[in-house]
Amino acid sequence: MQLLKTIFLFELRLLARQKFILLLIGFFFLTGIYSIYYGYHFTEKQLAAIDSLESGYQKKYKEIEAAFSADTTTAEGKILFNQAGIPSVIEYKNPLNAIYKPQSISILSVGQSDLQPYYDVITRRRNFMQGSNAEISNPEMLASGNFDLAYVIIFLLPILAIALSYNTWSKEKEQQTDKLLSLQGVYFGKIIGYKLAFRFLLIGLMVWLLSIIGFISSATLIPFDLKAALFWLLSNSAYLLFWFAITFFILRLGKSSVHNALYLLGLWCALLILLPALCNTVVRLYSPIPLKTGAAVALRENSETIWAMPRKLLIDTFYLNNPKYNPLRETSDTSETSNKRFAAYYDLLGRRMTQAIENYNRYPAAQNEANRCLNWFNPAIKTQYFLNGIAGTGLNDYLSYQRQVNDFQKTWVDFMTGYIISDKKLSLNDLKNLPQFKLKSIKNKYQEIAIGILYLSGISFCIIFLSRKITVKI
Repeated sequence: MQLLKTIFLFELRLLARQKFILLLIGFFFLTGIYSIYYGYHFTEKQLAAIDSLESGYQKKYKEIEAAFSADTTTAEGKILFNQAGIPSVIEYKNPLNAIYKPQSISILSVGQSDLQPYYDVITRRRNFMQGSNAEISNPEMLASGNFDLAYVIIFLLPILAIALSYNTWSKEKEQQTDKLLSLQGVYFGKIIGYKLAFRFLLIGLMVWLLSIIGFISSATLIPFDLKAALFWLLSNSAYLLFWFAITFFILRLGKSSVHNALYLLGLWCALLILLPALCNTVVRLYSPIPLKTGAAVALRENSETIWAMPRKLLIDTFYLNNPKYNPLRETSDTSETSNKRFAAYYDLLGRRMTQAIENYNRYPAAQNEANRCLNWFNPAIKTQYFLNGIAGTGLNDYLSYQRQVNDFQKTWVDFMTGYIISDKKLSLNDLKNLPQFKLKSIKNKYQEIAIGILYLSGISFCIIFLSRKITVKI
């Protein structure tokens, strides 16, 4: 214990004398502060847009509500009163929005929230080209990425760890202080371990400090989530441990400082640039995603085909698919301007396009699953998935949101179709009890992240164990 205390005090004094290292640490810290500001500014804009949507909805809702008690002595008031409660008018004037709000610590990991839509307009006429089915429309941001704290931790943190640790062993050998220590009966490998532990704690405390600053900043915008914060800290610690385990392994090989630096930087390039690019290329090659034009053509062809169907056949198909409305069937259903005809049209179009989109979605789903499997072989990218998942900005989070939007849209269509088929208007009480979209969290999300953290920690300890088996001549 006395040896550990001595080494820590010595390393602290040595650190205070190395201006370049202090500048490097300061640069990393300031970079982290800027990344927090970047995420904060991005989330603030997104929340402002969501607030604008909600304010606009409430304003229109009050106007629709006021129409039920409009002054019928005026021409304008009479029109508003007659339109009050008509389903199509309500949808046209004030469509409902399904919103994916930023999660507790989204400012620390922007993830895909700049590429994926965070709100959808809900009406009976489904937009089959929206959401996760749409093409990426922001290639510049896709190429450059977001400069959030997750980016700093995943990409820049290993470089800082390498810069502080690459010559921990070799420097002692080059200065021949290792022989002096061995003559005094001090186990040199233990000293190197303590030196690396000091650097691990130094960088770890800095990452925790940056994270806590991020938590405090996020809490000014979004309610704080203690579980998300704890998993964020554990993920960062496990990732840092992984890189120090690799550094320890390279140091145990007994090479020179130059060789150590080259080996470590080579591993950094391989894990964070070459291997992800290779995996992405392989996945795209063996599981390509077809062009979206096929779905657009299917939408146009189905729209024309269904509208050209004989009215009686269209109505019969509707009642066959929706037997609960059979008691409402009338001979006038096949008229040119029948509400039931339009309801039957949108119902059949929705069924056909849902099948077409499901067939299309099999391809990106297969690609996403392949990427998830391959990422288990790359701890760096796997950690990025952890951080995005904790912040609620990963691809799985947005796919879950889109699935819930599609399910809710079916609920909305069923709700409004019931009034249209019955030729009924919504009452004021019905207006107050419209279906509302409520986002549900992904089941077992933190359980999967916990398994990943244990997996990453297990790899690190295995590397450390193997490193200790390496015999190096002093």
